[in-house]
Amino acid sequence: MNSKISWYIQKKNKFLGDNILAICYNADEKETRDCGLTNDNILIFIKSNKLDDVLDEKNIKLENVLKQSFKNKKVFLRIQCECMLGMYGDLHCDCEEQRLRYLDFIRQNEGIFIHMPQEAQGYGIFYKLKELELQVGGRNQKGFFVGKKDRNDAFYEINHKKFTDSRKYYVIKNIFSELGIDNLSFILLTDSERKLKNLTSLGIDAQMYSTYVENNVTAENASEFLIKILDGSFNYDDNKIKEICDLIQNRAYNERTINTFLKIIEEIKNNKDIGLSKENQKLLLKTYDNIICGVEKTYNFVDQNVLKVQNKFSCKVDNKIFGITKMIFGKNIFSRIAFESNYLFQDLVNENDVKIRHSTVLDVNEKNSLFLKGQEYLQQTIIEEKTKFVENEITKSKLKSYFENRDYFYKTKIDMITFISENIMDGVNVYIKRLPNFDNHIMDVYGKKEKILKFIEEITKVSNRTMLDSISNVQLEDDKSINYNLSFSDENEAINEEVSIFKLLNK
Repeated sequence: MNSKISWYIQKKNKFLGDNILAICYNADEKETRDCGLTNDNILIFIKSNKLDDVLDEKNIKLENVLKQSFKNKKVFLRIQCECMLGMYGDLHCDCEEQRLRYLDFIRQNEGIFIHMPQEAQGYGIFYKLKELELQVGGRNQKGFFVGKKDRNDAFYEINHKKFTDSRKYYVIKNIFSELGIDNLSFILLTDSERKLKNLTSLGIDAQMYSTYVENNVTAENASEFLIKILDGSFNYDDNKIKEICDLIQNRAYNERTINTFLKIIEEIKNNKDIGLSKENQKLLLKTYDNIICGVEKTYNFVDQNVLKVQNKFSCKVDNKIFGITKMIFGKNIFSRIAFESNYLFQDLVNENDVKIRHSTVLDVNEKNSLFLKGQEYLQQTIIEEKTKFVENEITKSKLKSYFENRDYFYKTKIDMITFISENIMDGVNVYIKRLPNFDNHIMDVYGKKEKILKFIEEITKVSNRTMLDSISNVQLEDDKSINYNLSFSDENEAINEEVSIFKLLNK
């Protein structure tokens, strides 16, 4: 062995078990630069039962140990790119989950685990923190909110150029040559077609084996799966694609997840090849079709004794929405503006949720409003199932009774100021809300799917950037709730700001 290699036999290892050969390869300047290494030390762990045979020997030849370790067998190989934040608990990717699962697999099946210092696709931890703040917080390094980005858009925001993965793997070939194991056959533990092609192009005998991996898709890390699909660099099986679609359809996602999802939909609609099967493309398109207008829900209006079936579409919007709606639909589209408090209770006996909306009319459009300025009204919604709601008007005393009845558990209250358009626009009812702690207004549109799609098309024709998050946030769904109260820090100031907009709309 030359000076580029150092080694140590661990007799106990927390993750890999007893008797592990730990090797460090010191990459030279060219290897470090060309392969996108952020550190010149590459750590290799070798798990083989053959190590048991040499532990008691005073002198050993490492070359012979390595040659005997995997003689006449294919070797499981995992090349794990470094993710320091994941190792320290960040859940916005699944890197740490992958690392632990692959280590456990090597422990059980023997093989080679290589820790590659290629942090942030070779751009380093200094860059990674900037990127993640844009992804998760939507802020640049000056602290200004510029919108939440996916990985590729964050890269462009920082570097003003298209994202490229700077990682290369020819140093693996050099390591294997130094260790005398370059003639072995490997089973690569990965989902990455790119990584496999890179290794085989170097003359390394490798094939892919990824069916055992069960990395969980979560609301936090789903964007990482989707960005790899968008890049065409990973080939996930049908079950993984379905898992991602189920998460999105249940609205358990964040903005960067949905932004990446919409880019994938755009690529599919434009017939771009990103490595997805026809079946998976159909599944993604079906998911998009289901969520773009929400779930079709049946409402039973007790007071009117009628059933009503409608979809709900929600999105964040910027302040241009008011000018755009006035431009398209005329100045009298909002009949009233109201200050609303939504109370959510859990029916402990029937296991239903009960939502009560207490509204106070702040101002009205005299031409369209069926309500009077200053009028108060309360509406009770009983959520019997995920898609069935029973609604009727109630009194203030009825609201008070929920607080006093031990069969009901008070969960939360959300205050909001709402612009209301009911039975004015063609086939849709529109509600634009301002909520505490939200940077933008929220727009809810109710109606039949085709009517909602027509409404969205009209808006996006004028400005395709007004809708900041095209799919609703999970917190604002009818059958979901947040676990804390939301109230304005300065209620009067918030009301004055929104009422002034309402007056301008009807000027």
